[in-house]
Amino acid sequence: MKTLKRLIRFREKGSAPYTAAIFTGIAGFIMLTGCVRENSRWQISSPGNLIRVEVLKKDLAPSGQLYYAVYIHRDGEFVQIVEPSSLGIIREDGRFVDNLEPVSVEKREEMTDEYTLVSGKKLANRNMYNEMELCFTNPEEQKVCLIFRAYDKGVAFRYAFPGNSNQNFRITRELTGFDFGAGSFWGHPYDTVTTWAPAYETYFTGPMAIGTEAPWNKNGWAFPILLESNGSWMLVSEAGFDGSYGACHLHAECPDGLYTLKFPEQEEALGYYENTSYSNLPWSSPWRFIAVGETLSGILETSLPTDLSAPSQLEDISWIRPGRATWSWWSDSDSPQDYNDIIPFIDFAAQMGWEYSLVDANWNHMKHGDVGQLAKYAAEKNVGLLLWYNSGGIHNLVPEEPRDLLDDRKSRRMEFKRISDMGIRGIKVDFFQSDKQEIIRQYTEILEDAAEFNLLVNFHGCTLPRGWRRTWPNLLTMEAIRGGESYKFDRTFPERVPSHLTIVPYTRNAVGPADYTPGTFSDHQYPHLTTHGFELALPVIIESGIMHYSDTPGQTMELPGFAIDFLREVPVIWDDTRYLAGYPGKDVVIARKSGSRWYIAGINGEDISKELTFNLPDMDGMPDAVRLIRDGESDRSLQMTDLQVMDGKMTVSMKPFGGFAGFWD
Repeated sequence: MKTLKRLIRFREKGSAPYTAAIFTGIAGFIMLTGCVRENSRWQISSPGNLIRVEVLKKDLAPSGQLYYAVYIHRDGEFVQIVEPSSLGIIREDGRFVDNLEPVSVEKREEMTDEYTLVSGKKLANRNMYNEMELCFTNPEEQKVCLIFRAYDKGVAFRYAFPGNSNQNFRITRELTGFDFGAGSFWGHPYDTVTTWAPAYETYFTGPMAIGTEAPWNKNGWAFPILLESNGSWMLVSEAGFDGSYGACHLHAECPDGLYTLKFPEQEEALGYYENTSYSNLPWSSPWRFIAVGETLSGILETSLPTDLSAPSQLEDISWIRPGRATWSWWSDSDSPQDYNDIIPFIDFAAQMGWEYSLVDANWNHMKHGDVGQLAKYAAEKNVGLLLWYNSGGIHNLVPEEPRDLLDDRKSRRMEFKRISDMGIRGIKVDFFQSDKQEIIRQYTEILEDAAEFNLLVNFHGCTLPRGWRRTWPNLLTMEAIRGGESYKFDRTFPERVPSHLTIVPYTRNAVGPADYTPGTFSDHQYPHLTTHGFELALPVIIESGIMHYSDTPGQTMELPGFAIDFLREVPVIWDDTRYLAGYPGKDVVIARKSGSRWYIAGINGEDISKELTFNLPDMDGMPDAVRLIRDGESDRSLQMTDLQVMDGKMTVSMKPFGGFAGFWD
């Protein structure tokens, strides 16, 4: 238990709320302070009574601020895993932080939500939760509500302003916090503002001690963050964005394990737009959620980002087809400007049975042909074309083209109609560089307009996935990850990527699709340290509704025939996903099901040989053996074997920075 000094210390310091309160039980806290009034504590438990959330009103200065705490049911009792954490929100016209008086409490129990995704870790989803809505008024009689949901695998909450008004109100600050005390932390910094950033492309690192400050030259911590504390795993992020609120990250300072929300940096988007958010009424903030698991399976397999997002806005989704794509830019950045340089990649996609080929930046300057001719050629090969676009506009200075087409709705819709009529199947939109409300709104408007013209969407240079794949199923992937293209320009990438990629499944990829662009079997500017087995595992380790394979046709076809067949067959649509083994920063083993076939893959993030033993997923008809592709004698060789399964377990050895991939029916 922390000291009484921390228990009673509270004050806002700078732009982050500093609060300190911990107690072994509510009753003990009341006896200790003697200052919690009646009607100052509310609680709700999950449908299975596995998670409990308590909201507290405490009369420490400043008067009557609200806090929440989270408990997990363990060994017959509830154990606190999130310490009392600050709540509060400030509008230009009113403060909703202290001196709040409760006016109503409404609980809704055993709410059920079922939906089916087009792509994701698991297509058919069903979740249950209990919900509590607490409404308060401030001294000016303005009303705010707090909505808490308790799931068996996590909690979520949001602020809501009821009423009906055409007047715009502006949020200037949030005091929302997440207090985890002590334990281990994994995360990645929210990057400094440059021509190319922020874009959620810093490295994931850890474990660090909870409370470690973000690097001095970064703007705090980005979502999601992963924590191990009090015997539980927790993942924190946001979801449920509709364009009426900007996205957040976390302050660099996290004293005693208290992480607090921070709005986008004002310098983002070249300083255009405010870093605050505005709307008329009624108005709700995005959901902030904490996925909770006794093991890492509850984190890697979480569905909370889509559970908390609005249902699909599309009636007809028959035209949305996830798939695999060739990509010429990694091997030759100028190739999109030459018709003849793209043709081999379309031919390769057809040869592999892959659905798409991506034509990247500056294709509008194509010589020896044009994109219309290219689309006709691709259609004859039964390959769909995807085209790159710059998202700017005034909000970025990146010169790559086409640009100045997607920031204005009229020009955007004209362009979408033009390329849709041409037979183009999708778009890659790049260089957003901001989480401000106006940019978040641009994402949702692009998705809406693209859907009207039957265009798939891939966002790059972008924000974190925040559940949009449910609301707009034509969104198949997003970057927001330090990806395979970094072999071209980051000399530290080869030594940092193995550990980074063993953290990504528990963090970045846990909240949504990641366009990492695997398949780099050859070397570029900075050579690989990882083996071919590691690289072959990535299409299963990483989930993405479109998987862009980076290498040239010639380099890929130099792989053994069984590895080429694996790449030809491995899908991107998954009926189920299971965590099998691993620890963030060290290794990870994942199984994914597609139809009747299970795929399995593992990667080793450390420069040591290791052996992992794990259970296969529970199912009828456990296989006798798994067809496995592993590293051979050299790092650039592969071998295929049938590995025996004993009592539902299998043991796999991995070379340093090695990996494996396989399947069973």
